[in-house]
Amino acid sequence: MRENIIVNLFDIEKKYWSHPNYPVQKHLDNIAASFVENSHKEAAFFHDTGKLTDEFQKYIKNPDHARRTTHALESALIYLMNKNYKITPESFAIFYAVLKHHGDLADTNNFLDDKLSFIDDLLETYPDLEKRLEKICDRIDLSLDLDLEEFCNLFDLEDFVEEYDLVAFENYFLIKDVFSRLIFSDKYEAIFKESYSEKKSHQWKTYISNLVKLIESKNNKMAFVRNQARKEIITTYKKNKAKRIFIIGAPTGIGKTFSALQLALEICHDKNKKRIINALPMTSIIDQTHEEYSLILGNNDLLKFHHLTHSKSYISHDNEGRKERESLSKQQNDFTAMSWSSDAVIVTTFNQLLNIFYSNKNRDLVKFWTIRDSVIILDEIQAIPRVLIQDLAKTITYLSKSFNIDFILMSATIPGIKQFIPKGIMAELLDKRYFSMDFNNRYSIQINTQINDMESLLSVAKTNYKNNNSLLCVVNSKKLSLDIYSELKDNLRKNISSSELFFLNTNIIPKCRASIISTIKKRLQKKQKTLLVSTQVVEAGVDLDFDFGIREFAPLYSMIQAAGRINRENREGLNKSAKLIVTGKIGYCPYHPTDLLKEEVIELFSSEINENRILPLLEKYFQIVMDRVAPDPLLYQNMQKLDFETVYHIYLNNFMKAIPNVEPVFVEIEKGLHQTFFLRIDTLHKKMKQPGKSMEEKMECRSKLKSILKKISQYVINVSKNETDGLQDLHEIVQIKVCPYEFVKNGTKYSCEKGWLGEKTLTLNF
Repeated sequence: MRENIIVNLFDIEKKYWSHPNYPVQKHLDNIAASFVENSHKEAAFFHDTGKLTDEFQKYIKNPDHARRTTHALESALIYLMNKNYKITPESFAIFYAVLKHHGDLADTNNFLDDKLSFIDDLLETYPDLEKRLEKICDRIDLSLDLDLEEFCNLFDLEDFVEEYDLVAFENYFLIKDVFSRLIFSDKYEAIFKESYSEKKSHQWKTYISNLVKLIESKNNKMAFVRNQARKEIITTYKKNKAKRIFIIGAPTGIGKTFSALQLALEICHDKNKKRIINALPMTSIIDQTHEEYSLILGNNDLLKFHHLTHSKSYISHDNEGRKERESLSKQQNDFTAMSWSSDAVIVTTFNQLLNIFYSNKNRDLVKFWTIRDSVIILDEIQAIPRVLIQDLAKTITYLSKSFNIDFILMSATIPGIKQFIPKGIMAELLDKRYFSMDFNNRYSIQINTQINDMESLLSVAKTNYKNNNSLLCVVNSKKLSLDIYSELKDNLRKNISSSELFFLNTNIIPKCRASIISTIKKRLQKKQKTLLVSTQVVEAGVDLDFDFGIREFAPLYSMIQAAGRINRENREGLNKSAKLIVTGKIGYCPYHPTDLLKEEVIELFSSEINENRILPLLEKYFQIVMDRVAPDPLLYQNMQKLDFETVYHIYLNNFMKAIPNVEPVFVEIEKGLHQTFFLRIDTLHKKMKQPGKSMEEKMECRSKLKSILKKISQYVINVSKNETDGLQDLHEIVQIKVCPYEFVKNGTKYSCEKGWLGEKTLTLNF
């Protein structure tokens, strides 16, 4: 039940501080006022009561000299004792949120057994705990039964979670929800010194109007069919408004980005939603999508958020309603952006969104609460590993009902997730005929496993580049991509200009990759001769349109994504010659054989297939894939058991596997670049170390440091540790090695043309 508690739980004297020169009572009141949920208000009022000890008050009034002290455990103890030691899903969620509000959520049973089940261990770790609890109760005027032995007995069980009937999928999300609201409002209040107030309404209708006007102003060969598909999506949605999960399966180039945005805006308007979150698999697609969205939304309500983005600048209106507008501080801007608490539309990565679902980290869960009452778009959903499909289906099914979220799932190759979603809450919005219409005959796919070495691939590339204006060649490994590029450059030197040949892989720093993609896009639009050799970084959503393509054998969805860069705009007369040739295995293959399904795919594509005949083959392929998915979900059981840390580790191992023995390296592509960043970091570091600095001043310095690190990340790549010997750190507080300009200038370690040149790094495949 969501109702506001008006009366404060405590009346604490102003002489007790939560932060330097800041009363505990004011801090608690502001946090409690940030959200209307009763569970939040209870967590808010109790979470810092542990700061009322003499030890903490001495520390906070002289932090430079006093010994640090604790308060989260004391606060959680006071809360649970106030509940007469009664464990329910809600009381435990509040207790656990208060207990862990300065840390990460742990595996519940293991953590409680290790930390709280033995009174002797507890008192050894926290001496004088009973006296501190008595002092707190006195200062908040609570008369409680302070029985630490009874408290510890609650957790001295073989399986606490099962004993108290807490084993439940919904409790996993209940704890995250309570925890998220508490840690967000706590940080918000500490930074802004006020309660958080959510925007009440957004300009959904205006944005819909802007979008329709923009789309109707476009006049090209694909415009008619794109408008037709978009209108069909909206019409079908209007007939299925009560549904929660919407599927858009459509061929590449049909305008899914704008169609999905209009659909999301319509849902927001119809169902009074608070925000739209669009998650995509790659940062290059995010940058492009953000640019397209900004044409409709402007930038006031729009946030681009991934690990390379800079903080957005926000404007605040003062509380008295005056016309003056004040820019927020760096720290305030950073927190507003990273918490997703202000913007109506957020464009982000799968990694950021799925971390909200499955991470146990404080830094990720600070924005968990923002997904409630939203529309979430999962674009290019085929990029989710198939082993996580069942867990994702269970997650979005539950969240759609319990958190009032509408989901939009879309791709040119929708995987078998549909079979795990209840039909009663799901609607498919676009007829399959678009896959077989005349417009959808822009290219053909031909598998030729006889092309199985460098020589045969080079021959095919040279022949087809001669007969076409542009050609894209995508391979699976960084080493092979560099070898092909180098050979083509040498072999074609006599016949083509060096300005025609381009190269992309993840050994090139992000800043240069973005520049290369921009240059290629302009060349293709001008119909200039262009040949690109690349790894998978160019696939999925990168808006490039080549005449011809070559793709080393990969999972079928990856082939289809590469094909989506061929004759993307259905240019006049090109559909008879536009083709993607899929070769055999040539270099190192990073894919597991069970993901490749090589024999099955070769059989499905036994002859050359036009684009408008691919859908039936895709459906057969995904049925084969789903038949091979493990019968049980990967994460679900641990989520039920409230094993927060284990869930995150399993998720990471199957979604974002860590690459061993790598180290981030800053590449100084311009002389003096390292020194510029070093001086800015060093200045902030020295400021933070100065005695007498307030907490606010230190936090502001940390925010500025984060902003610098985001800028630095545009020049950073991951390199084999074996190739970083002798390289110095960027700064003592920034554990990133530096490849100095001299090694770039003389090409011994890095080339602006070819990226990192070390052999060991070339064999690392992410």
